[in-house]
Amino acid sequence: MKKDPALVSFLQKASMDKGRTKFFLSFLLLSFVFWFITKFSKEYTEVMQFQLELSDLPASITPILKRNPQIEVTLKASGFQFLYYQFVDNGLSVDMKNTSFEGGTASLPLAAQFQSLQEQLLGDTQILNFFPSTLEFDYQIQASKRIPVLPPNFDMDIGYAVTAVRFSPDSIDIIGPQEVIKDINGFTPKNFSNQKIRANLEQYISIAPLKAQTFFEQNRILMQVEVDRFSERSFLLPIETDNLPSDKVYKFFPNHVTVTFLAPLKQLKNISQDDFKLGVNPTDLNTTNTKILLNVLSAPENIINLRWDPKEVDYLIRQ
Repeated sequence: MKKDPALVSFLQKASMDKGRTKFFLSFLLLSFVFWFITKFSKEYTEVMQFQLELSDLPASITPILKRNPQIEVTLKASGFQFLYYQFVDNGLSVDMKNTSFEGGTASLPLAAQFQSLQEQLLGDTQILNFFPSTLEFDYQIQASKRIPVLPPNFDMDIGYAVTAVRFSPDSIDIIGPQEVIKDINGFTPKNFSNQKIRANLEQYISIAPLKAQTFFEQNRILMQVEVDRFSERSFLLPIETDNLPSDKVYKFFPNHVTVTFLAPLKQLKNISQDDFKLGVNPTDLNTTNTKILLNVLSAPENIINLRWDPKEVDYLIRQ
């Protein structure tokens, strides 16, 4: 089958046009490359902004900054170097060793940093000028405070309770601005277990900052938790009157109180109602009031969740 002469002619022309297009695009790209190299190889004088990184700050100083301080630098450099500073690295480090810290304001003359700043720039880049000439910022003085580690609220399985909690160390140093840490009086671990606890527990707890600008000198502590099976028990007790003045007669309504508590199963049988005493504070008794709060005067040390009902009673005083 013979090809159509017109089709052959069209294909030949299209092929030639495609070749011309490739040649043109290649020439255009090559021209752009030569222009780019020529243009950016030249030296220019421009003003650029650099971010300042503060190094060698005293450990007791915390800068108060909304953002990193900046400096405007007049540079003499090639176009390629300006591209690098613009898109790759625009940070400069300043040494804070010779900074003056007075009255909450830090002041550092940058003229003494000229050589250091120059050495941080690429190749033959030259610093012609910079602004400001003095770096200033507000600061806070860091303080240290030792605070205790406090037991958290444990999510216990039914019938179990904590008998002892130990931390190692049992207190830790928190560091931060004095105004921030002055109201922090303890650290309580959180999120240490995803399951209800029914057995002894020993694990390291991660320590996270309590507030912004604060940190701890260590990042974890050891927590040991002793767990035992507990059961509930109640006693009906009289209101103790031995500590009241003997020259008066006191009548309480009601005159008995129900106390309820939890104790380890293995110790529960050794606890009796004689181990408890509930009474009142004599100084709270007077002829103008008719009700008084009850207080626990004594109770066994190994019980938990002690409660009593009623919390207060009516009373009469007879001469």
